[in-house]
Amino acid sequence: MLAVRVRLEIIEGPELGRRVHLQEGLVARFGQTEWADFCFAADPTMADFHFMVDCRLQRCILYALGTAETFVNSKPAARQDLIDGDRVRAGQTEFLVRLEGAMAGAEGGLRPLYKDAVATAAAAMTVSALCGYLKLGNRAPEIAKTASSLADFCSGLAASGDYMQAFQTRAFTLGKRAAVAWGCHEVGTIYAGQMEAAQANAWRVAGAWVQSPDQAGCRRAEAAAIQADRGGPGGWLAMATFWCGESLAPATSPEPVPPEMTLFSRAVAGALMLSVRHGDVDDGTDQAALRFQAFMRDADALESGELVLFESERGAER
Repeated sequence: MLAVRVRLEIIEGPELGRRVHLQEGLVARFGQTEWADFCFAADPTMADFHFMVDCRLQRCILYALGTAETFVNSKPAARQDLIDGDRVRAGQTEFLVRLEGAMAGAEGGLRPLYKDAVATAAAAMTVSALCGYLKLGNRAPEIAKTASSLADFCSGLAASGDYMQAFQTRAFTLGKRAAVAWGCHEVGTIYAGQMEAAQANAWRVAGAWVQSPDQAGCRRAEAAAIQADRGGPGGWLAMATFWCGESLAPATSPEPVPPEMTLFSRAVAGALMLSVRHGDVDDGTDQAALRFQAFMRDADALESGELVLFESERGAER
């Protein structure tokens, strides 16, 4: 997997010439206090915790912390994707951003690989690396060693009876929006109006976010998930949607808390697990296995564009 390496060089301020290096997977806070991950005690105008940089899955995002202003290229920024050559100012200190392991954007600068950062990163992983990143257990590491492809790995998990980890793996490789869309599609098909009110509402809120993904929709999904007791087919999808957002902290909190990158895939898998077993009857057929295969075919069709679940894409096709 190609890792993004980030270097922040101080080009103005009391610590001129200092360099800060961040590696893939690191979330770091910058400020004047010794409790910050990177301390700049020599700058009296920098806040204790001034800004944070989230460098995960080939993406580099700056979040301003507290009330002290942070500037990117001379403009105030609360949240900003950083690209190579950006200039970040906090207090008297100005940083020059240098990124390695990124691809060129349409405008000639270097942009992180995040045309769905999760799906892009997953596509660059080997099956064994993916298994390790998702921290899969039971027989998953053993199956990963001999799997020739992602499909082979998921089929192997299913053959061992481990539908949950197979669903989690496939959801992660689809990426956030597509995974929630996949879950909404399967839950809607299997339950077909049979969910109780709170579950149905949570399912609808998750589906609305798929059509128009934004942070406000993630917050609505959190509220719907709470009403659904953070479980059930709709409740799990609403939780997945909330975990696709920018922060787990309350909306009023000045400091964001980015969700762990694999949370959404676990929640989608939870909804799919309930669906694959829903209404099981003892008629001699392995209904769960048949549904699993159908769900996986839908995931492949969604990924290829054969199955379109985003209204904006339908409009583009017309």
